[in-house]
Amino acid sequence: MDELAHKYKVTKHVMTVYHDVFVRIMREKDGLDGNLIYLDGLLVAKAVGNVVKDMDRFAAFHLEDNNLPDRHKYAGFVAKWIAKEKPIQLKKTPPLNLTNEKLLGINAIFTVFVMASFLETRIPTEISRQLRYMFSFREEKGETLALIAYCCEQIAKAA
Repeated sequence: MDELAHKYKVTKHVMTVYHDVFVRIMREKDGLDGNLIYLDGLLVAKAVGNVVKDMDRFAAFHLEDNNLPDRHKYAGFVAKWIAKEKPIQLKKTPPLNLTNEKLLGINAIFTVFVMASFLETRIPTEISRQLRYMFSFREEKGETLALIAYCCEQIAKAA
């Protein structure tokens, strides 16, 4: 897959998760006002550009010609860069009564949604909680996150 097509595919995936899943669930579950946040396209593009570079390097070193990384690798590398770039931004400073932990950790929550979107099973609740912490306060390698994604599927299948 050429670089432009690769970037388009990953960008479209992230945008779909944001618009079709994340905003709807956050609005229904937490009453989050869509007027407070937006997805910054430039930060998404920066994250996706870094994902594609990382994935190309990974594929060149680890995979045979013309093989693509699996969904776990995508889950890990996309999550790494989304967490790092924090593409969900506040449109304006919210009133103090609306400033809560969910709003402050919105990028970490979104990153878990993005990571989960590549998997065939749900991320277990306790692991999701740990991932939110990692995405808020730590910087993990894409390979480590890919392994966590794989393990999440194996845990769900074994249950």
